[in-house]
Amino acid sequence: MYEGVPALHVAGQIMIAVLFLGTGAINATFKVQQHLDRMVEAGVPLARPLLYLGFSLQFIGALMVLLDYRTPVGAAILIVFTVAASAIFHRFWLVEDPLRRHYHLSFLFGNCAVVGGLLLLM
Repeated sequence: MYEGVPALHVAGQIMIAVLFLGTGAINATFKVQQHLDRMVEAGVPLARPLLYLGFSLQFIGALMVLLDYRTPVGAAILIVFTVAASAIFHRFWLVEDPLRRHYHLSFLFGNCAVVGGLLLLM
């Protein structure tokens, strides 16, 4: 695990994994209904199974990255998860309130940076 990898690379890889594990733990415990309601409101078909599939992808990909086990595959899983979650939850163009629109656009830009970091892991 992490053999021959520079310390800064290891630190970055762990930080990316912790981001997904931490947010996943919060969302899969305290915010399930909130996310489910938002998905239903957005018209996502099969919202409940897709929500739990998303949680599974998030945890599996993050653990693969954290444990340095087939890291490129784990990073690819997290990219799919991040792009899908962004498309569902951060539709800034549909938000009328300027402050909330800016909030969603900022999250989208942040998620672009996360995907960039995941691409570097691949």
